[in-house]
Amino acid sequence: MPVFCAGRRVPARPVRPSFHDPRFALLLVGQSTGWVCSWAASIVLWGFAAYHFGAGPAAISVTALCWSGPPIVLTAFTGALTDRFDPRTMLIIGYTCSAATSLGMATSGSLMFLDVAALACGAARSLCSPASSALLVRVVEPDDLLAANSLLGVTASIGQVAGPLAASVLMAATGFRVAFAADAAMYLVNVLAVLALPLLPQPDQPRGTDTQTARRTANGVRWLRTATAGAAAVARVPALRAIALARMGVIFTSGAFLVIEPLYAQHVLGRASSQFALFQAATGIGAIATGLILPVIRRRVPGSRSPARLLAAGAISCGLAAALLTGTPWLLVAYIGAFVWGVCSTVFYAAANTTLQVLAPAGKLGRVAGVISAAESTTESISMPVAGALVAIAGLRPSALVLAAVAIAAGTACLPG
Repeated sequence: MPVFCAGRRVPARPVRPSFHDPRFALLLVGQSTGWVCSWAASIVLWGFAAYHFGAGPAAISVTALCWSGPPIVLTAFTGALTDRFDPRTMLIIGYTCSAATSLGMATSGSLMFLDVAALACGAARSLCSPASSALLVRVVEPDDLLAANSLLGVTASIGQVAGPLAASVLMAATGFRVAFAADAAMYLVNVLAVLALPLLPQPDQPRGTDTQTARRTANGVRWLRTATAGAAAVARVPALRAIALARMGVIFTSGAFLVIEPLYAQHVLGRASSQFALFQAATGIGAIATGLILPVIRRRVPGSRSPARLLAAGAISCGLAAALLTGTPWLLVAYIGAFVWGVCSTVFYAAANTTLQVLAPAGKLGRVAGVISAAESTTESISMPVAGALVAIAGLRPSALVLAAVAIAAGTACLPG
């Protein structure tokens, strides 16, 4: 935010993606704890429905749909709100609403109330996704985007590794409701972290353009036009199509391997079901280590790779790592594949987010990010039943290679000409 000094308006100081900048350090802490508690809350939700309310498989499926469905449906539309207002404002609103809905789940007295609260939480989270994608371009310098995306990617990996552990500890020590209350508290911590960030001027866009466009759109079929504006931008710009294709390919492979990995651990390696969790931990460790190292490498070798080439290389490497993970009968090699997958995923998503932030048309980043996020969520939902059907038809190891090849093909198609 701007400051005033002796009657003069002093431009806000950009955030540096470094632990030495307290504003970015607070953002990392808030995002890390938020991801941990969100993962924990999503796991506790199923346990709350099953153990506290005695829900059966069908009822739990409804609860799961209430939690995960709204972002798939709404994110393509909520990106317009980020473009109309600003990402910081939408994150504050989204995090505040998410905190309220988490408290609603904590106080649920019936399964129906829990489902309604989960539905509201999903809708609130749909406000946050496009705003998160658009935030960094308004708070850091363009040359710092890759480093900032890489470090923020670490927070998601921390949540993936520590979230299930936190869920088990909270359920065992304090019960279901405390996990939801902790999730609400962490959303409020994120509000404080976002409030501390400056908001730099919108790059390459005259003042007022966004608001005037949004007002004209409001006089017509607002939601349909705003959704199609993001989709049209993706369809029109080849680089944005490449980002969407690569991200959908990688998320398809990742989602499908949630089905493949436990079966591989059991039937090929002859290990217990806990082996799947250990593979996930190895992937998370690789992702965290790479997220911390990548900014250093980028700073010391600034011209080594363009984000577009990193995007393609990351997608191809994710597919190769998946093939390595499930293409061997040796446990050590499988661990190496899981670790490498974490490394490649971090490089891929840091490059994909940076390229999207740089290339999205002025004033449409929120809508473009929302459309791509909705496409990713839909692709991930489709990937798991496709993987199950493919295993039933072709067998485990051939299916794993085919599913890994999806990410490789998507990355190859995105190689710069």
